[in-house]
Amino acid sequence: MLKKIFGRLKLAKALQQNDPLLLLKAIRSGEDLNQPLSLNKDSDIADELSPIEHCLGLQHPECLQKLLESGAQLPLQHRDGRLLLVHAIEAKQHSLSLLTLLLQAGTDANAQHGEALFACLCVDNENQQLLLINRLIEHGADINRHRRLEKRLLDQLMLEERMMVVGVLISAGAELSDKLDQLSCSDELKQFARRKTQDLAVQRQLLGS
Repeated sequence: MLKKIFGRLKLAKALQQNDPLLLLKAIRSGEDLNQPLSLNKDSDIADELSPIEHCLGLQHPECLQKLLESGAQLPLQHRDGRLLLVHAIEAKQHSLSLLTLLLQAGTDANAQHGEALFACLCVDNENQQLLLINRLIEHGADINRHRRLEKRLLDQLMLEERMMVVGVLISAGAELSDKLDQLSCSDELKQFARRKTQDLAVQRQLLGS
């Protein structure tokens, strides 16, 4: 009984301190990597999360990698009901590393109608936004299938005037809306999107000839 208690304390300490070596010791001692636990000894059972959820909340990609490599089960959702992918995308630090680890472990990039794709809209930094969207696409996210508020991801990005990201998405196969003229974005961006789509069509024809 004492061994089990000390093992849980070791696991909690490793996660809290972002200590992959201590985490490895806890794993080798046979700790249950799927059992919810609290990192605060004064918290009640309602505050307990799985080790994987703690790694996402604490933004600790190295510990997350150790857990996944050691066979920790990967739930689709966080206890609060949101996708684990969304938690990774919203991380202030290491969001790309956390997202990549979850995707490599088999998390569905299209889960909940592409919720992870639309979570990227909340990322302020355009370069980071592009990296996250691109990583989702690399793991099978369908940028044309999913809609939010009757608009696809490309439409939403155009409304935000994200020209660089719009260009990359079109290159990746994003289709222009049939109601492009009705979108309340700049005429400059609409012209850019049309020109980009036309250029890609010409390139495909040349490659196919």
